[in-house]
Amino acid sequence: MTLLEVKNLKKIYTTRFGGNQVHALTDVNFSVDEGEYVAIMGESGSGKTTLLNILAALDQPTSGQVMLQNKNIVTIKEKELAAFRRQNLGFVFQDFNLLDTFSIQDNIFLPLVLSGKSYNEMNARLVPLAEKLRISEILTKFPYEVSGGQKQRTAVARALITNPKLILADEPTGALDSRASDDLLRIFSQINQEGQTILMVTHSTKAASHAGRVLFIKDGTIFHQLYKGSLSNEAMYQKISETLNIIATGGGRNA
Repeated sequence: MTLLEVKNLKKIYTTRFGGNQVHALTDVNFSVDEGEYVAIMGESGSGKTTLLNILAALDQPTSGQVMLQNKNIVTIKEKELAAFRRQNLGFVFQDFNLLDTFSIQDNIFLPLVLSGKSYNEMNARLVPLAEKLRISEILTKFPYEVSGGQKQRTAVARALITNPKLILADEPTGALDSRASDDLLRIFSQINQEGQTILMVTHSTKAASHAGRVLFIKDGTIFHQLYKGSLSNEAMYQKISETLNIIATGGGRNA
């Protein structure tokens, strides 16, 4: 079943000086099914971040639709957007976006507190999640007291605790060392196998090779896509590398 459908999405920025128009997204169309794990790749300036911000309802497109379970998020009123994000979307950022004055536990609880959930319900959700993500022993610590990998697992817990329809991840391995990156990618694969839908923007070929499908964006539109199928991570890595090379050298669409 289709969870997310992006239709004819365009985004045009007008520069402050000179009034020049920048076409960040020209005509983006794709869909994501429930339970998919999709990576989006492209060179700097290709439109990846703009696309993610629109999917996260943090920016408005110039035209087009973003349908999440048949609801067009583009038309949601400003005063309703924060609640919509909490109820439907989970976010994992490169720089973690944790509050240093909050404990690990309170950082994870934050979206539920904002939704008015009781402590008993929050705790009931946290205990199995913290165990799964191996952060039970650090819940009383503060972000500045734990490692980068632990911070990112905390961010994943915060994203998952609301039971979101879709996880949006922005360069989630970008601030991690190789060991912590591998750990996070295992976690993403695990939660995807359990049914969580994930859409990840990444520069990392290794990270993208764990996804079930990779969309390549070039000049503000979808250039190509790869399906993993039965390929190993290593074989998918090679296919992604070949496609990125075609994009970088200005070749045509990869077959």
